[in-house]
Formats: sequence, structure tokens, C-alpha cells
Amino acid sequence: MPEEKFWKITEFAQKISKDMQDKLNDSKGVHYNTVDKWFKNLESKGIHYVNRVAGEKVYDELDLKIGHIIFERRRANWSLDAIFEALPNILELRPVNHEGPSDESQVVNETQMFAKLKEDLGSEFVKLRQSILQEAERMVEEKTQVIKNQLPPPENKEQKRQAKRDDFVTNMRLSMQLDKEAAEAWSKQPESVRMKKAGWFRKEEDLLAREQFIREYKITNMSRIVREAYDDDNNN
Repeated sequence: MPEEKFWKITEFAQKISKDMQDKLNDSKGVHYNTVDKWFKNLESKGIHYVNRVAGEKVYDELDLKIGHIIFERRRANWSLDAIFEALPNILELRPVNHEGPSDESQVVNETQMFAKLKEDLGSEFVKLRQSILQEAERMVEEKTQVIKNQLPPPENKEQKRQAKRDDFVTNMRLSMQLDKEAAEAWSKQPESVRMKKAGWFRKEEDLLAREQFIREYKITNMSRIVREAYDDDNNN
């Protein structure tokens, strides 16, 4: 047995509009205020009663059939009074019970309606939760990507070791080149600078002066030789 469906007034009017659009190709539909007036008139005339849950009207499939008939006949230019008079001959309506429905009937109806509402709300909650989780995942992915983009590229240990070896070899080569240049520059210094007396009749190279000269030469020319080496690498 299919489960009975229930609607509140806004959803109910939308359901009527959609059904009539499919059946009659009617694009106008009907406003929920109009539908509400139809059923208020039916109740005030004692023709048909709309169920309530906690004092709020809840429309069922019988009400939907009534809504279809009223909609179609209004489009055929029937007056509301004529439609209301014809309804009892078309459908088995739910007459207004001034004493109210029995407790048992009311409990059954409200139980069914609350079950339907709970199911609908549960479905909407699942959809909302899924949407929130998807949005959170997307934001985390975007934030992670932004952080990754801001980080330096991962260090390549082999490249780092090779760079250290290259630097060591380059430094050694430049140091040896400076030593050679400094030695040549020292050899071109006057004898009075390079030599010192070693007794009455003998002279020898002043090693302290030579060491001091070479050290100062290397300090003075280090920037130049590094710049020249850099320029050579770029030209090659």
C-alpha cells in the first residue's frame, strides 16, 4: 500500500500548479493564497474539512484531487459556487465535523503526518549535511593548495650535495688561482721588499713578509676573482 502524502499550503499550491502544467500545459499556476481561500470557503460552507496537525492545516491526496478539479473548472470559467455544489457528486469529501474528529482518528492522522514530516526533514538534513561537508572539503583543498604554493620547492638532497661539492671545488680553484697570482705579484716586488739580511754577507727571502703580502693580496682580490669566475660561467 503506497504511503499517503501530505503538504503544507505553499507546497500544496506548487503541487497543484505543477500537475496542471503537466496536464493542461498551463504556465500560470495558482498562488497559495488563492488555494487557501478555496478550502476556507469549502469549510465555511460545511462541504469539506482540511485536516490539522497542532492547529496547522495539512493537505492530503484527497485535498489534491479537489484542488485539481477546482483549478480545471475555474479555467473553464465555472463559478466557485457551481464547483462547490458539484464536488460532492464527484468525490467522497470530508464533511466538516463540528464535534471534531475522534481521538483515535486524530492520533492516526497526526502520527502519519508527523512521520511524513520527519522523513522529509530527515532527507533535507542529510542533503544539507552532505552539502556542508562537500563545501568544507573544497575549502580545505583550496587552503592546502594555497599553502603549498607559498612553500619553497622540496629540497633535493642529491642536488644539495652536488652543489656543495661544486662550491668546494670552485673555492679550491679560486684559492689556488689567487695563490698563484699572489706568488707572481710577490716575485715582481723589489728585492728590498722580498729579501732580508741573514748575517753580514748573505740575504734570504723574507718569509714573514711574503706570507703577509700573499694574505693581503688574496683579501684585496677575492671579490674580483669571484666576479670574473661568475662572468665566465654566464658567458659559457
